[in-house]
Amino acid sequence: MPRNSRLHTGAYIVCADEKPDILELLISTLRQADHCVFAAYDGLAALELVGGLRNIDLLITNTRMPGMNGPQLIRQVRAEFPHLPILYVKNREAGDGIPEGLPDDVPVLAEPFTGEQLLAAIQPLLARGADRSEGAP
Repeated sequence: MPRNSRLHTGAYIVCADEKPDILELLISTLRQADHCVFAAYDGLAALELVGGLRNIDLLITNTRMPGMNGPQLIRQVRAEFPHLPILYVKNREAGDGIPEGLPDDVPVLAEPFTGEQLLAAIQPLLARGADRSEGAP
């Protein structure tokens, strides 16, 4: 769908997390900020949403999910949609390290986080994505 024909004014965001409480925080915070959110409980479903909808502005994914984990999902999405902004949510259980191979332009938001921290983390990503869709370098 062309961006100028959207019915919704906020961003279109796919959120992938296997934890219902974290996914609910993501969804409720983003919807309150007027974004349209598509939820997936695993990486394969998130990949299908990103590929099937084709007008996604942002992917938010976490570390551990069944079928395809966050880093695998990021690599696959980047292969198909190299300019899609991505936010990586690091599980508490993942420790202090960042997964090997995580692209430099994928910021990390560590659990636990607040709704305000989430919105602050996505703001520059959405701005960067909007710049690319309008032809900026």
